[in-house]
Amino acid sequence: MKNRTSSHFFILVLIVFLASVSHYAIYYGGLIRGYEASWFTAVRNIGLLSLLAILPVFLKRFAKFEGNWTVYTCAVLLFSIGLTVQYRLFSDPEYISRKDKAEARQQKIKTLQLHYIQENYSAEKKQMMGLPPSPPSPVDLSSETPTPSAEELGSVLASGKTVNPILGILGLIAAFLLLKRDRVLELLQKNGFLIVLLTLGPLFVAAVWSRAGKFGGNLTPWELAKIPFLIGFAAILAALYKNLAKTYWGIPRAKDVVPLVFMAILPFLPFFVLKDFGQMMVFSGVYATLYLIAVRRFSQRFVLVGSVLLVVGILVVGALPEKTQEKIPLLPTLASPVKQVLPNRIQQRFHLWLDGFNPPTPETAWWKDDYDDYYKKLVEKDPNLPQMIEEDPNLQRTINVDAWFDVLAFQPAQATFGLASGGTTGRGLGLGYPELIPVADSDYIFAALAEELGLFGGLLLTFALIVFVSAGVRTALDCRDMFSKLCCIGLAAFIGFQALVNIGGITRALPMTGITLPFVSHGGFSLITSFVMLGMLMAFSHRNAIDRRQNNVQALP
Repeated sequence: MKNRTSSHFFILVLIVFLASVSHYAIYYGGLIRGYEASWFTAVRNIGLLSLLAILPVFLKRFAKFEGNWTVYTCAVLLFSIGLTVQYRLFSDPEYISRKDKAEARQQKIKTLQLHYIQENYSAEKKQMMGLPPSPPSPVDLSSETPTPSAEELGSVLASGKTVNPILGILGLIAAFLLLKRDRVLELLQKNGFLIVLLTLGPLFVAAVWSRAGKFGGNLTPWELAKIPFLIGFAAILAALYKNLAKTYWGIPRAKDVVPLVFMAILPFLPFFVLKDFGQMMVFSGVYATLYLIAVRRFSQRFVLVGSVLLVVGILVVGALPEKTQEKIPLLPTLASPVKQVLPNRIQQRFHLWLDGFNPPTPETAWWKDDYDDYYKKLVEKDPNLPQMIEEDPNLQRTINVDAWFDVLAFQPAQATFGLASGGTTGRGLGLGYPELIPVADSDYIFAALAEELGLFGGLLLTFALIVFVSAGVRTALDCRDMFSKLCCIGLAAFIGFQALVNIGGITRALPMTGITLPFVSHGGFSLITSFVMLGMLMAFSHRNAIDRRQNNVQALP
């Protein structure tokens, strides 16, 4: 398809239409279960998508955008999927309830049971149950009184689900308008190290004051740090990449590689304090990709790939569950020193990944503290519990299983069940049970999507991500200088690796790290960062188009 604004505008209008139909399907599904979804939220979501649909017209007319619209269209498609799934989740009384989840669930079950009785039971059976003796008939939803939505217009407009996308769109426009200027790019390239240092200060403060990986309640302001860290690493790599070709056995000279390693390590320090190993995985993948792009010699790439595989192999061997290690001779002995060094959080994630449905023993070092806390709470409720365990040792095994799924394994287990129940085509929008997955609107949103839209919905999302990353790579190949190439490929790699880590964790292809899905998950700073990255990619694409046009003019006789 040619890169015409009108063609992409038509696709965006189609996305808005399909999102509107999906929102109505969710509203109707809520009526079937006895509750009413918020019309204010639906109108807000369609309004945001409509704004994104008409934004290309203004960018073309007033900002003279000449680049490729593919990344923008894919991002809007991903965002529409995210808004639809979030509307499904936050409309459900059980999902948003903090105290009365059981009551909300019971109310839905009762409504579904009454609908089934009305449609399938004879008049005699209904009379025996104390119901009006009417013959089987379809349910008339218009005659029923569903539980009204508690959301009001003011709360919808003032919520983060409205403010964050607007801030993201403004960030997109600002990033595009700034980075399409040569002077701004030159300034960023010359001051990359300073930008990183200025970012580290506030980031360390946020990391120190954070709790459980969150700052100020449920915020993750370090998401925005991805962009300055990328700019800093791309700036120093663009300055040194020619010298990296001078190697000895595939290893560059120390004076060239030490500044690069130092710049690469800086982002890992605050994320290590945060114990955010998902972000560390993403940064590792992005930085390795940038290095592979910058170096030209096969020996350098071979050394890098071999080093990465060695580190990953050591990590996996050390974090393997004990039952798995015992099956391979000498592996427990080799893994023992690595296991002593690995943080407990990494060992937890690997056990959840490889043997998540079988809890470790209570004596396992990384699980012992959580188990002891759970056991103490049980003893407070029932002081006779220690004596009962002495009489029946198998009771401890039962408690250990309960503790494992209550504390750590419940969320990934529910996500796995959701994926399995979705099948090929899904249960249908509003007809599944994604509300049973904790925090399904953020880290586990892919599981919620796959349950109701099935394999087809998951493939649609994956295809949009692949096209987005491919368009970003195409933009990077067309860039005129190494700094622009590295920034562009880094932006595409950030989106790609973050999506890979998220979807891989949910599908159990990778360890789950608690990282959001770009443009799709409900995350404030994550969503804003994704839109800013989109604006930067569009700026590089615009610059490439301008360069091509100037080259064509110069080539004319």
